[in-house]
Amino acid sequence: MEGHMERRKSALTPENYTRAIISLSRRYSSTSVFPGSNYVDIAEWMLQDRGVNPKAEEHATCLASTAEQSHDLVVVYDSSESRWGVQSYSCEQHETLSAATPGLAHGLGQMIFIRGFVSPSWVSVLGSKYNIDPEFFRRHLDFLSASIDRHSYSFPSLSSSSENIYRLCVSTILHRDDFGRQDLQAQRAQELKELGTYKIQQLGSGRVGCGDSLVREYATICPRFSVIEQWISLYVTRTDRGWVAIAWMDQGRPLEKSQAGPWTRHIEAKATPLPILQHHPKMAFRTTTNRLDPDPNASAEIQQSTAILPLQYDSLIAMVNLARRAPQDPLAMCIPLFAHAAFSEVQFLNLLESRIQAQINAIAEGVPADDALGVLHFFSSMLQRHAGQLKDSTRALHKLAERSTPDSSGMRSWGPLPKNAVPSSRLGTSTRRPSAESEGATMAGGHGANGAFAAAGLFEDYEELYVRCVDLSKMCTQGITLAMNRATIEESRKAIEQSERLKKLTLLATLFIPLSFSSSLLGMNIDLLGQNAVRFWWFFVLCVPITLFAYIVYLWDLQALVRCCVRLWEGCWGLVRDKTGEKSKKEPAHMV
Repeated sequence: MEGHMERRKSALTPENYTRAIISLSRRYSSTSVFPGSNYVDIAEWMLQDRGVNPKAEEHATCLASTAEQSHDLVVVYDSSESRWGVQSYSCEQHETLSAATPGLAHGLGQMIFIRGFVSPSWVSVLGSKYNIDPEFFRRHLDFLSASIDRHSYSFPSLSSSSENIYRLCVSTILHRDDFGRQDLQAQRAQELKELGTYKIQQLGSGRVGCGDSLVREYATICPRFSVIEQWISLYVTRTDRGWVAIAWMDQGRPLEKSQAGPWTRHIEAKATPLPILQHHPKMAFRTTTNRLDPDPNASAEIQQSTAILPLQYDSLIAMVNLARRAPQDPLAMCIPLFAHAAFSEVQFLNLLESRIQAQINAIAEGVPADDALGVLHFFSSMLQRHAGQLKDSTRALHKLAERSTPDSSGMRSWGPLPKNAVPSSRLGTSTRRPSAESEGATMAGGHGANGAFAAAGLFEDYEELYVRCVDLSKMCTQGITLAMNRATIEESRKAIEQSERLKKLTLLATLFIPLSFSSSLLGMNIDLLGQNAVRFWWFFVLCVPITLFAYIVYLWDLQALVRCCVRLWEGCWGLVRDKTGEKSKKEPAHMV
C-alpha cells in the first residue's frame, strides 16, 4: 500500500498538477456536485506559462522584467538535529527545485518560505512536489477571482473543509510628519477605491511580477500614521519522508519596487516603517545569523521586518529554544511565525487605542469633531476585521497543537479533530486547549511554558488580543454614542438660542407694527385727517392707543378671556335666577 501511494505521488508531475486544476475548473454545476467555477480564474492564469494563452509572451516579459534583479524567491530549510541545511531559489530556478532531493532524515520536517508573488510554473512545481491542495493557492490568490460569477461568495468556507490551510495577518505601521490640512474622510475613500483598482487591474490582470510584494489592506489611521496589512498563508502536510510546512508570504521585494498602490504617496512622502518589536528573555544574550543576503531589504525605502524571517529562520528557532523540538513538531516550527504576527498585532492595537482615546477625549472636551462619527466607525470596522483574523489564527494554533500531540505509539497525530474538543467560550470556536502531554513536551524544549514563543503562552496571547480587539470595538461604540449625545446637546443648545432670538424679533415686531400702522393711518388721503393741516402731535394721539390696544391683544389670552366671559355670564345668570326665586317666595299667592 505504501509503495502504491509513493508511485501515485511520483506520478504527480507539474504538468499533471496544472491539468488537474484546469480539469477542475471545467466542472459545471449541471454535471457535478463539486463544480469548479471558483477555479476558472486560477486555471486561466496557470495557462499563461504553457503557451496556450495568446498573452503568455507578454506576461512572460512582464515577469522577466522584474526578475532581472536577484531575489531569493523560495527558501528551503531542511531541519536536522545539528545544523540545518538551507537552499534558496531565484525566480527562474523552479526546475532546479523540482529536481532537488531533500537531505532529510526520516521523520524530520522541512520549512519552505515563498517570498512574494510566484509564477504559474512555481505553483505547478511546488504543488506537485509537495502534493499541495490547490485550495491553498486559490485562497492566497483570491484577487484573481474578482467576479461574483467566479467566487460565488464561497469564501470564507467551512473551517473544517481545509484543516491544513492557515492564515496569519501581519501589520506594518508607516509613520511620517503631520502635514495637516488633510481631508481624511475623502482620503480614505480615495484609498479604498485605489486599493480595489490595485487588486483588480494590477494583481488580477497579471501585471505583478514574480517576487513582488503584495498588499491586502491599506488604511490611513491619522495624518501621521498608516497601516499596511499583508498575509502569511501556511500549509502543513505529510510527505513520504516526514512532513513539510509551507509559508507563502506577501513580503517579497521592497514595496517601492513592486506594483504601485495607494501607499505609494506615503512612501514618496518619506514615510518610515516602524519595526515589529519582539521580546524574548534571551534576546539580549543571543543573536540571530542571516543565512542569506539581507542587503535588498536593508537598502529598501520601506523595510519590512517580516521579510527578514526566511533569511535567519534556523538561528531564530535556536534562539527561542525550539531547535530540539522543531524538526519533529510542525507547531514548534511555526511558532515564530505566529509570535511575529502577534507582536505586529500588539503594535497595531496600541496605535488604534491611542487614536480612539484621543478622539473620545476631543469629543468629551467639546472640541469640534465633525467627522468623529465617521472616524470611529472606520476604526470599528477595522477592529471587527482584525477580531475575525485573530479568531482564525487562534483556531490554527489549536489545530496544530492537536496534530502535534504524540499518540500511544510515539508518532505525531495528523488525524481529524477529536470528538471531545471543548469549545472556547471566549472565541466562540470549536477548539480545545492543548493537552498536558503536549504542553509538557513543549516545555521540554527548554523554554518557559508561558512565553511568547511557547504554545501555551501563544494561546493566551491570541485570546487576550482577541478580547482586547473586541473591547476596543466597544470603546468605539461608546465614542459614537458620546458623539451623538454631544451632537444632540449641541443641536438643542442651538435651538434654544434660535428661539431666544425669535422671541426678541417678535417683541420688536410687536413694537414696530403698531407704529407702522399709525404712520400709514396718518398718510391716508382722508378729509377727516386734513391733509397738510394735521399737526405732529396727532401722531402720538393715534400711536399711543393703537400700540396699547395691540399689546393688550398680544398679551391677552383669548381662551382665558372666553373662560372669564363664560364664568361672568354664568355668575350673572345665577345671580338673576337667585333674585327671581327669592321674589317668587315672597309673593302671597304662593303662601299656603
